Amino acid sequence: MSETTQLTTKQFFQQEGIKAHVQNIIKDKPDLFITSVLSLVNSSPQLQKCEPASIYQAALLATTLNLPINQNLGFAYIIPYGNKAQFQIGFKGFIQLAQRSGQFLK
Repeated sequence: MSETTQLTTKQFFQQEGIKAHVQNIIKDKPDLFITSVLSLVNSSPQLQKCEPASIYQAALLATTLNLPINQNLGFAYIIPYGNKAQFQIGFKGFIQLAQRSGQFLK
């Protein structure tokens, strides 16, 4: 897609189909999810160049694992690779998932 026809992330999340999908997947506080993703994208010029669908998929994966995507917390990250965004779990995210498994005490 050319620069002029590519949807911005904000336009992507304003589409009715995407809003309905977010509502179906994230039952409680879907608006908070969208706001946090848009805030993350607005704070990163590299993420602004990524395809909105890849950002959405990465954010959904983090949400599915119940890990916040706030970069400052270190649980999960959305990292730009070229024009695609990719989910990466942080070390705190690994610790959190291990503790939730019940297999580890500390």
